[in-house]
Amino acid sequence: MNPTTKGTLWALAAVTTSSCLPLLFVYTHNSADPFAWRSWLLVFQVLTMLPIFFVVPSRRRQWRASARRLLSYWGAGGEPRRVRTSLDLLRTPAVWMAVSLAVDLAFWVWAATLIDPLVVTIIFQLMLIGMVWLAARLGTRLSNAKQTSPHVMGRMHWMLMILSFAGAAVVIWSETGAVATLNWTGILVALAGTAAASGGLWTAVSTGRLMAWPGDDPNDLVWNATFAAVAGRLGALPLTLLGSALFFPSASVGLAPTTAGLLALAGAVDAVGSLAHRYSLYTTSSLSVQRVMFLSPALQMLWLWTLADVSIANPQALLVGTGVVLLANLGWQTTRPSTP
Repeated sequence: MNPTTKGTLWALAAVTTSSCLPLLFVYTHNSADPFAWRSWLLVFQVLTMLPIFFVVPSRRRQWRASARRLLSYWGAGGEPRRVRTSLDLLRTPAVWMAVSLAVDLAFWVWAATLIDPLVVTIIFQLMLIGMVWLAARLGTRLSNAKQTSPHVMGRMHWMLMILSFAGAAVVIWSETGAVATLNWTGILVALAGTAAASGGLWTAVSTGRLMAWPGDDPNDLVWNATFAAVAGRLGALPLTLLGSALFFPSASVGLAPTTAGLLALAGAVDAVGSLAHRYSLYTTSSLSVQRVMFLSPALQMLWLWTLADVSIANPQALLVGTGVVLLANLGWQTTRPSTP
């Protein structure tokens, strides 16, 4: 199969799966502490991913070597370097992956309690543009070091990416069509969560490259991607617990059996969506396939409308926005990008 086609299919699988998360959030967020909700999600994500290590018939099950490769960063010339000092740890994508995973969705939930969720959701759609920009910069950096560029993005595809974002914003706006609550604190929290989410997706690309990024064997690709994903979530868990202690020390967290079951489902859904998104990034060098992810708001609205009794105030805007996203994705996903 053409690598770009394969990357597009993985992106479609990711957007279909991850679009269920807001619906599951409606039924599982029963505490004022967003970090507690994120902590449980991380736990169930790791439990979902663990069996992959033993099911995938990879020949590269090098646990210690893979862990050592995670403790690497990119040098000035675009070459991998091993951590030698504590300051070098701050340069490693693995450390920033843990930080990003700890605050991305937690800040999304937190911001939604401070300002209108409509605005928060639109702001979070900027995450994909930020991630693509960071991945494109990494590709340029490696190319300048005379290595194979892992990702590229051309001018035409940037325009289509922005058009897809505009369509997604219209889809989100269709839920109410009006903003009820707005303040700078909520906007800053939403922007911080968006930046963390963008950085988290970029580290998925960067850690995969640092871990030697297998090319021919898809089983090795799955194993390495899962290893980095599990390591990042285990590193993020202490940070979410610290966030709970610092910002919400008095919040009570109850976990009824039904809620626990739905949290397990949410963690599994998020894990599958995250891995599918990683594979879409690893399979093809064309970052343009990522604009498929802007279909997520339309699918989110569908699940919430049919299963959570959420009304759509402006169905015309929903149809127009979805049409714009589809139109932006009709352009041929070529393996060669347009001129940067």
